[in-house]
Amino acid sequence: MKELEDYNWFPTTLRNFQTEFIGFVVSKFNVYGGFVEHLKKKSLLSQTMTDLCSGSGEPAISIFKKGNCFNSLVLTDKYPNGLNTQDEKIWYEPKSMDVMEMEFEPDTCYTMFNAFHHFSHESKLKIIQKIQESGSNAFFAEILEPRLVCLLKVILATSLGTIIFTPFIQPFSFKRLLFTYIIPVNILTITFDGIVSVLKSRSVKQYQKLFEGFDNVKVLRLTKGFTPIVLIQIQR
Repeated sequence: MKELEDYNWFPTTLRNFQTEFIGFVVSKFNVYGGFVEHLKKKSLLSQTMTDLCSGSGEPAISIFKKGNCFNSLVLTDKYPNGLNTQDEKIWYEPKSMDVMEMEFEPDTCYTMFNAFHHFSHESKLKIIQKIQESGSNAFFAEILEPRLVCLLKVILATSLGTIIFTPFIQPFSFKRLLFTYIIPVNILTITFDGIVSVLKSRSVKQYQKLFEGFDNVKVLRLTKGFTPIVLIQIQR
C-alpha cells in the first residue's frame, strides 16, 4: 500500500494541506519532546542537520530550535513545500530530493520524522546502508506503531482533529477551509493516509530484526513524552 501523498498524481495543494496539518499537530502537542531530550545528550553541535522527507518543515524546525544541537538545518523533500523560513540557519532545498537517489555526505546528521514507514523493507535497508557507508549519523523517529490503540488515536486525530484545527493552521488558506468544511476531501485524504501509515508501521522488535546485520544501528523505544517514539539511530 502507498499513502496518497506518495503518488505523483496527488494534487500538490492537498499534499501541502496534509503535511501542514501533521506539522501543526506534532508541534502544537510537542509530540517529539522525548526525542529532543534524547538528542540533547549527544555531541552533534558541529554538524549540519539534514532532514529528509521534510514536508511542511515541521517538526524538524521546532526540533532544531528547541534542541540547539546543530549548527544549521537543511530541509529536503521529493515534493518540496517551497517554504521560506526567513532564518539564516535554516534552508529548504527548492529542488526535488528523492531519498533513494541522493548521495549522503559525511559530517552530517540525517533525520526523518514519521516518514520511514513510507518505504519498503528493501528501501529501508538501502537507505541505512548508504548512510553507514557515508560515515554520517542519523536519527529516524516514528510516532506510529502497529497497535490498535495507535490506530484509534490516528483516526480520531485525522478526522475530528482536522475539523477542529484547520482554521489555526498556517499559512491561512480559504482553499483549505473549502476542502475541509464545504467539500471535505481534505478530511478523507488525511484520514486515509493516517490509517495506511499505521498499517505500514513497524514495532521496535521488527526494526531490530530488519537491521540486525548492521553495525552502529540501534533501535530504541522512547517512552518519555506525549506518545512513544520508535527511534532508529546511527551514530559513530
